Amino acid sequence: MMSAELLTLIPALILFCFAAAFTPGPNNILLTYSGANFGVKRSLNHVIGIRVGMTAIHIIMLFGLGSLFLALPVLHATLQVVASLYIVYLAVKIARTSTLKKQDSLLVEPMSIKQAALFQIVNPKSLTMIISVCSALTLPGDLYWHSAIMGLIIFNIVGICCALFWVTTGKYVSKYLQSPQSLKRFNLIMAVLLLGCLPLIFIV
Repeated sequence: MMSAELLTLIPALILFCFAAAFTPGPNNILLTYSGANFGVKRSLNHVIGIRVGMTAIHIIMLFGLGSLFLALPVLHATLQVVASLYIVYLAVKIARTSTLKKQDSLLVEPMSIKQAALFQIVNPKSLTMIISVCSALTLPGDLYWHSAIMGLIIFNIVGICCALFWVTTGKYVSKYLQSPQSLKRFNLIMAVLLLGCLPLIFIV
């Protein structure tokens, strides 16, 4: 039987995970772009990759490496720089995508599971969310691992639902992107929004 402390923790976990996973960030912007350009089915590997990457990081943090990350500011600063460069790189590729024909586009395939998983390593929003869940939303003592596993499960369930929402939103928007010009404008907007995440990187 679940303890009262664990039951009390569930609403807080759900609310935090929803707020963290649903709000705009690099993952959600890229998922919307992928849904619009490639459809829901072809974007599923992107969704799976995000969960694989975040789950792996989550488990590592639960075993105490999160405190090492917090104790080494130089590591945090390095990740910020790497993340910024990679996000600029992705934004440029997206902005230059006007059609899905290989000769016209630099980004003709959705992210693979491996690519999406590795992106989480340099995604500051993902790291911040996971550190928050591991530190602020776990219980001390004998209930630590119970609460940690519960947080891991809830984080994945909510994260998958939010990711599918953004992919589906992109797919819905694609109905209005039948011409190369409209697709180009949409991709430019996605690229600008992705670049808009850069200031947030140096806040977290």
